[in-house]
Amino acid sequence: MKKYILGSLAAASLILGGCSNGEEFNDAVFITGTLTTNTIRVAVDGVSHTAFTVTSSAKAASDIKIEVAAAPELLDEYNKKNQRNFQVPPVDAYTLEDGIVTIKSGSNVSSQASLVTDGDKLAEGISYCLPITIKEISGAGLDIMESSRTAYVMFTKVINIKAANLARRGGFNVPQFWEVNNPNSPVKALGEMTLEMKVLPVAFGTNPRNGNDISSLCGCEENFLFRFGDGAGQPTNQLQLAPGKIGTDPSDPNKNPNYGFKVTDKLFETGHWLHFAAVYDGSTLKIYLDGEQIYNVNTKGGIVNLSRAYDGHTWEDGFSIGRSAGYARYFNGYISECRVWNVARTLDELNAGICYVDPTTDGLVAYWRFNGETQDANGTVRDETGHGYDAVPFGSVTYVDNQKCPY
Repeated sequence: MKKYILGSLAAASLILGGCSNGEEFNDAVFITGTLTTNTIRVAVDGVSHTAFTVTSSAKAASDIKIEVAAAPELLDEYNKKNQRNFQVPPVDAYTLEDGIVTIKSGSNVSSQASLVTDGDKLAEGISYCLPITIKEISGAGLDIMESSRTAYVMFTKVINIKAANLARRGGFNVPQFWEVNNPNSPVKALGEMTLEMKVLPVAFGTNPRNGNDISSLCGCEENFLFRFGDGAGQPTNQLQLAPGKIGTDPSDPNKNPNYGFKVTDKLFETGHWLHFAAVYDGSTLKIYLDGEQIYNVNTKGGIVNLSRAYDGHTWEDGFSIGRSAGYARYFNGYISECRVWNVARTLDELNAGICYVDPTTDGLVAYWRFNGETQDANGTVRDETGHGYDAVPFGSVTYVDNQKCPY
């Protein structure tokens, strides 16, 4: 029987590679795919099936039977250890089929167990997680690798939505956020904040202005703005936060340096839904993509001002959605959600709210669902919170059906 120490170079000798904090073990079994991470994300669309297998570090000399089971009792410990707040899905929302799997003689990988999940039994806006663990192994004298014994399955309920199509030089302004209209704007001096939106790009760099192929998403030009491209040699499909100025006062001439122009090297494709979030806790600025952190920077502290663009200007060019720098730099694509918070949202909260949040949630300043339903006759999209920070359309905005979230 071989003995392994997982970690750094020794991990290369193990099937599938990976590492596990220097754990020492004899030939062992583990849930396939959990050597590098023991989390699995599943989008539940109607009734969904997720397959699991068990892998052995040595080929089986004879058939090996292994019991795999749901273990909701392990979630509290996982939440505490990882500072998360997942909930176990309702007992009638899932079934684990074929929980006794077999590694056939001469093989390393078992037959499949199947986790069947009913999306109709899951609620929107809740982060669910179900631990799936190896309960017992019979025969073969193999150990169970403790660090990869359990997989944590994280569910997101898929919902059908409508979305606003901004592809024809359209977008939305939020006049009651603008300092020129509202000296007491609630987003003028945010000591903490979260800005998030969900978009689907149709095309990049299709609205050049003065040589700049920029697609603006939401925020304030030259103050705090999500956008694709920058017109200075950067790819038109690269995400930026431009420039993310964080200072002690919006008019302070000694404001802090710019942060986060290029927040990822990733080049985005069209036709896929994306969820972006910028989270500022008063000192650190973090950027998330689809619930995963892609960027962070320590700042000198201070406030974020979303009430106006170009510090020092008084003309109407504050927080907008789908454009910036006057009526230009349009975003060519769909948008379904946009929210502004005066609190720093946690990773759990971001993941739970990719498709929807309760409009009464603490810290939610404004919330727009671009679903063609919560709007006035003139196309104004009402602020779901009831605070009155409605999004006023400009240009051509239409709505598209049968979009799926979180896809």
